[in-house]
Amino acid sequence: MANAHLAIDLGASSGRAILGLFDTNSGTITLEEVHRFEHLACPTPAGPVWDLTGIWQHVLTGLGRASRYCKDNGVELKTIGVDTWGVDWALLGPSGELLALPHCYRDPQNDTACENVLQLIGGFEYLYDRTGIQLMSLNTIFQVAARFEREPRLFDAAARFLLLPDLFHYWLSGELATERSIASTSSLLHVDSGEWDAELLTQLGLPTEIFGPIVEPGTVLGCVRPEVAELTGAPADLQVVTPAAHDTASAVAAVPATGTSDWAYLSSGTWSLLGAELAEPIATEESRQVPLTNERGVDGSIRLLKNIAGLWLIQELRRDLQREGHELGFAALVEEARQADPFRTLVDPDYGEFGQTGNMQRKLRAFARESGQPEPESVGQLVRCCLESLALRYSHTLSQLESVVAQPIDVLHIVGGGIQNRLLNELTAEAIERPVVTGPVEATAIGNLLVQAMGCGALADLKEIRQVVSNSFDVETLAPVGDVQWDEPRSRFAELCAG
Repeated sequence: MANAHLAIDLGASSGRAILGLFDTNSGTITLEEVHRFEHLACPTPAGPVWDLTGIWQHVLTGLGRASRYCKDNGVELKTIGVDTWGVDWALLGPSGELLALPHCYRDPQNDTACENVLQLIGGFEYLYDRTGIQLMSLNTIFQVAARFEREPRLFDAAARFLLLPDLFHYWLSGELATERSIASTSSLLHVDSGEWDAELLTQLGLPTEIFGPIVEPGTVLGCVRPEVAELTGAPADLQVVTPAAHDTASAVAAVPATGTSDWAYLSSGTWSLLGAELAEPIATEESRQVPLTNERGVDGSIRLLKNIAGLWLIQELRRDLQREGHELGFAALVEEARQADPFRTLVDPDYGEFGQTGNMQRKLRAFARESGQPEPESVGQLVRCCLESLALRYSHTLSQLESVVAQPIDVLHIVGGGIQNRLLNELTAEAIERPVVTGPVEATAIGNLLVQAMGCGALADLKEIRQVVSNSFDVETLAPVGDVQWDEPRSRFAELCAG
């Protein structure tokens, strides 16, 4: 009989509850989606915040549906675990009360806080040497500084700091713990130890006692609270197990790399995260210049990666078009892009203004105009501009990654929902001039589920997790055709980004 595990996989715009039916005899896992929902940050006078109780209600709905499915099909539901996007956080009072709604990482006040923190501690070079984390104003360290400046009494009342998946695990089990992969997105851990950097916290004036113990992926926290079991129909002995609670860490755990080739990964979605899996962190002058970030993964691994804007550009374009009354799905947008002329207009996907919501068409056209390129006019031109620019960013980052790790990369594994954009996969293979292997789509949920299984003792380590993924899901290999010259666009792209 298969054992069931439940992944609550929360992205920054949608969430899903996915059952994993793990057959230990065959070494395979099958998925059953039991709930899916959308959510958005809510604008308030204090800044954009997450509808936390709304998301929690969906978590309970997912658990209820999973419990009914398992009862109806004679399957034992053994564990539940939550992963989320990185960096966002909350404070609890001594009684466990949530002290304020967590802000969305796209809060504009983080930009000023970033400048202030760097000035206070002596610049980004000092911060990178301590944390090994890429400089982005959305990082937790700057969010916390922004809130501490505006609402210092919140921290006077706080007993515990938690990242978002830690909060949901607390609400599920009543147990307080911070999982290491999600904590590593904060820029508050020391790069070498992987523990809270007490000296850095003190420099920022933060109370160090609110930062609690850090646990590894696969840690059993305990059973769900009786109230949760009663409300959802879940088994009273259902275990709450920390997966790799950062969604990218779970996705990387599900990369089906079982051979001997040197490989890199690209977790493709709203964000693109491109990197390599290492045994030790690299925080050198060369990695800082890229910049590459050192985050923690399963089995003590290091995810040396770069955050890239990703399909956020296309998502924002689609929202622009919807506001204008054009209801085009993503498949239709990609088909329009296929018909557009190649390399007409290129942009830097990581250009600062692209990261804020709204007016993506206007921003892309302004970038083209100011860089002396023809402005994209049609929908196809706008979408192709974004996809080709992303492929060129991947190519450039992969070359930088190879230099930093001092070894060639033979193949790029692409996982996540972004692999459904086949044109982007094809462009990527051509741009990087080596094969890409795509799949599985639901890598984050799969990694979450299998780390839970590892926590129960059903799997020994990351190698066995990847073997199960390879046994269970088909992948597709796309080799570069080489029928289009990328040298001139690559040179033009480098000039645009340097400018």
